Amino acid sequence: MGTSGGLEQSATSVGVGIIGLGVRGLYCIGRHMAELYPETRFRVTALCDRNAARMAEARDVLVGAYAGQGVQISPNLYGRTGTVRDGLDLIGASEVDLVVITSITDAHRQFAVPALHSGKKVYCDKPRAQNVEDAVAIVEAEAQAGNPLIMGFTRRYEAVWNRAYELLHDGVIGDLVMLQVRDVIPYHRYLTAWWRRREWSGGALNDKGCHLFDVFNWFAGSRALRVHGFGGRSVVEPEPAAPPRCSECDRECPYRRRSKNSAAFDILPHFGPSWLEEVEEKYMDDVCVYAPGSDVYHNGSIHFAYQNGVIASYFYTIFGPPADDQETMELVGTRGRIILTRRTGALDVVADIDHASGDYGASHEVIDCRDEHFEGSHFGADVALIRELRRFCDGAPPAVGARAGLEATRMVMAALRSMDGGGVTVEMEDIPSYETGFFPKNLVSSGD
Repeated sequence: MGTSGGLEQSATSVGVGIIGLGVRGLYCIGRHMAELYPETRFRVTALCDRNAARMAEARDVLVGAYAGQGVQISPNLYGRTGTVRDGLDLIGASEVDLVVITSITDAHRQFAVPALHSGKKVYCDKPRAQNVEDAVAIVEAEAQAGNPLIMGFTRRYEAVWNRAYELLHDGVIGDLVMLQVRDVIPYHRYLTAWWRRREWSGGALNDKGCHLFDVFNWFAGSRALRVHGFGGRSVVEPEPAAPPRCSECDRECPYRRRSKNSAAFDILPHFGPSWLEEVEEKYMDDVCVYAPGSDVYHNGSIHFAYQNGVIASYFYTIFGPPADDQETMELVGTRGRIILTRRTGALDVVADIDHASGDYGASHEVIDCRDEHFEGSHFGADVALIRELRRFCDGAPPAVGARAGLEATRMVMAALRSMDGGGVTVEMEDIPSYETGFFPKNLVSSGD
């Protein structure tokens, strides 16, 4: 993908319009564009959010970030009505060359489809959509417009995952037999914001699991045939008398949003008073975790069988402790195994057949994959993404596109169907898709 290094300094400035100004749009993408401006020449020229105060906050943050590079910006604000119309106006604005969609998931379709038909370059954050129907509609629009979309599956841009794929692709552990990802993560925030309802987000499994299901497809080089999974909501029980939000509560609670004593204080918080001014549950980010109404599974174990015989498993909980091993992946091949630890950037590789014993393990190496940006957001992936976005704007195919996003969404929805049914096996062919020859046999190929 070419995401590991910098770019030659780009001569042409690219105007960027950002729709949705939460952490992802403002900090992970917008601010990194400012920091990398001398290299990539991305200039944020337009901002859109349903919350006018948040647009003003975001403008101030980005004006300051660009000023740090000696660059003046004055982005236009598209939030006059607080409706979809504002986003459509941004998409049509002459100052926008690249449309960045980082809205709540259930708004992806309403912005991605017209952005694709506009002919402009389009980035849309993961997950592809909160349901399969919207994900299919985005792929249909991409095909109709002949305008490829690039996605933000961060593992595709992180050095340690790319290095693991290179080792697998080079045959270091032989043919892949099985892989598993373990997520024991402090993400109770999935119950404090819009992720808490599937109708808005597809649920915690969609928001987090889509990354890893894309990894499964990427590494397996195949498509899943069937799935079964079990899940539960066993950590916190709803309380009818729970306060509506953290800012209106004085109880001692390990899950309080924005508290230094929170079990997940290291998770990026939302900044600015606009978040405290939200009054609709969908848009508040500090809903009480005990508030009734969430249909998110707190934990689960999900298993996929692939067309090429690979077996993949996902084991997760959103109430894990902060720890170095909170996300790991293990690859087992015919000649060895690799264990990836995301928070340390390390690969533990055991490989080579000992012909005397018939066992593998003749070589053992621990590879440090950390780069200069590893301490930044998403372990350096966001810097790599900005550089990849510049290549994409210059005509390169997307490192990962809408069809891969659709496939991950299909897998999430199949897993939820199985979990809702108590572990029934679900055939992937029963999940809606987009089948007109657009799915290559190997999803690793460029643009997928």
